[in-house]
Amino acid sequence: MNTPEPIDTPVAERHPPVLRTLIRREFWEHRALWIAPLSVAVLLLVLAIIGKVSFDSSLAALPEQRRALFRVSISYAAIPQFVTLGFMMLIYAGDCLYTERKDRSILFWKSMPVSDALTVLAKVLVVMVIVPLGVYVVSAITTLLMSGIYVVRAWQDHAGEVFWDAGTWLRVQGVTLAAVLAGVLWYAPLTAYLMLLSAWARRSVWLWVFLPPVILMMVEWFALHSTHVMDLLWYRMGRVFANGGPALPGYGDAGAQHWTLNLLFVNVNPFPVFMNVDLWLGVLLAALLIVATIRIRQYRDDT
Repeated sequence: MNTPEPIDTPVAERHPPVLRTLIRREFWEHRALWIAPLSVAVLLLVLAIIGKVSFDSSLAALPEQRRALFRVSISYAAIPQFVTLGFMMLIYAGDCLYTERKDRSILFWKSMPVSDALTVLAKVLVVMVIVPLGVYVVSAITTLLMSGIYVVRAWQDHAGEVFWDAGTWLRVQGVTLAAVLAGVLWYAPLTAYLMLLSAWARRSVWLWVFLPPVILMMVEWFALHSTHVMDLLWYRMGRVFANGGPALPGYGDAGAQHWTLNLLFVNVNPFPVFMNVDLWLGVLLAALLIVATIRIRQYRDDT
């Protein structure tokens, strides 16, 4: 005789595949989460094969110059993937809870034995863990394949040694992984805020996303002639990551200025961010916003 399960047993314990099914649902309903990074990877590989590249080894005659040039090259190659990731996280977080109310699919999922907390946490895992790490893996594989393509093409011009350095590739991937983790944690309150608006707004989610900050900045400027709100937004949007860009050694000050890349991805130094108290305060705020999002989804009266 089977013993019935206790009523208060958590859904996740009674049905282990539930969370996995909810995560799969997100990728079924939001296919751009996996199509976009794969499309960017294919495009980059095609460009590496057919694109015009100058393999002039005189630009990096010394070993340290070759390593620096290689580091800059693969950093450039990774930028499109992480720019795509930023847009995907923005769109998904602001849309994931609003769309299910708009198309009424929430009625089906609320009829299933799945709690609101588990549903929201599945979306949090997708946007803050699975997709960022997935894009990181795709980016690492893409830069590895692109490096192989460039090595083959460069050897034809007797410059193959310029475009591959295994130690540099591994170090760049380590720094990139740290940057991804720091970015996920740093942007966690913004992501949670977007999810909160997605669960709360009855219509025009993106109007609620952009209009309040703009109004606050305008009111502050006209009333106080200050820009504290704008400065706070820029700080939270990523200015904390800014650092000096890499330069090819051996060229003096003029050469260093010529090779310095004023690009956010290349200029990122993620490690001090983990010591920033604002990061952990933001994580705490994100947790509170996620709890509020769960409550809002649970008690919405328009579904």
